[in-house]
Amino acid sequence: MVQKAKLIRQVSIVALAGVFVAVLAARLPAQTVPDSGLSRALPVRTTEVTIENGYHARRTFTGRAVPGRMSSMAFELGGTIANITVDLGSSVQAGDILAELDTARLNAQRAQLLAEKDEVSASLDLAERTFARAKETFNKGHASAQHLDEAEANAISLRARAKRLDATVAALDVDIAKSKIKAPFPGTITARHLDEGAVVGAGTKLLELSENTRMEAHIGMPPEYAFAARGGAPVELRGGRRKQIDGATIRSIVPTIEGQTRTMMVTFDLPKDSADRGELITAVVNDWQETSGAWLPIRALSSDVRGLWRVYKVVEGKDGPEVRFENVQVLYTDTNRVFVSGTISAGDRIISDGVERLAPGQRVTVLASDPAARS
Repeated sequence: MVQKAKLIRQVSIVALAGVFVAVLAARLPAQTVPDSGLSRALPVRTTEVTIENGYHARRTFTGRAVPGRMSSMAFELGGTIANITVDLGSSVQAGDILAELDTARLNAQRAQLLAEKDEVSASLDLAERTFARAKETFNKGHASAQHLDEAEANAISLRARAKRLDATVAALDVDIAKSKIKAPFPGTITARHLDEGAVVGAGTKLLELSENTRMEAHIGMPPEYAFAARGGAPVELRGGRRKQIDGATIRSIVPTIEGQTRTMMVTFDLPKDSADRGELITAVVNDWQETSGAWLPIRALSSDVRGLWRVYKVVEGKDGPEVRFENVQVLYTDTNRVFVSGTISAGDRIISDGVERLAPGQRVTVLASDPAARS
């Protein structure tokens, strides 16, 4: 019985020893082949820093194409519309008759004045002959001076009346002429508000005429960009379909700043058939900003503390190329690249992509330079 108990204790000790050895073996690190660290270097692409003395800041502003001239056509007189010779979309030339008022009453007045004028002309002829005879009789001593004066005054009065009638007929002819609306310039009818038979007052809008031979673009710009454009800064114009408009020139700048937008109106002359009325026109102003910095791909930047930005520069370490971060300030962003200033220098190799995998001191393997990062 005692021997059996000793045997059990020996087996337990052997088992515990086996468990201890297994646990100890599990905690011991596995034997590995000595590594120099180069096998853990990350492959990266870089771009070389080129310091420049400035950049063109591209600013985009939007306006609309409007006709060079646009008029709301109306009669100067009131009356009944007798005829409208055009409709929406009609093309007209300067001097074409667009609409007419009923001039029956004016024609009747004119006929009445012409008849009165004939009557005055007959009376004036008689008065002048009477004055001539009175003058002859007075010279012979057979008529008094009073009679001569009365004959002369009658002739003068009739001559004045004839002139007044001529002026009244001329004024009536002007009214008759103004009963017709004529196109002041070639263009297209873009609105028609009334039809024949309507009774209108003076100044009531009837038609709208838009010039079709010359178009303008009206675009609001901040004063600094408006003056930069006038001073020769490159300006690109694009139509509503993003098609570039070549040959546009600045016509004028309205020297008034709008209260809400704080912009000035800049007017461009557009080439013929380059835009339709109301089409959106986009102006891109390339304003030169003189400051030292470099262009980098936007993928090369990562955020840093306190709102700063950092880039990773490849430097030579004791075990080969490794990374070190530099802080930069973003001065301008253009699509997929940024213009920055900071502690970088000309010739530095900046990692152009994959910066989220990096940390200061990380060993890297430099691949071929990224050609897209230089564009």
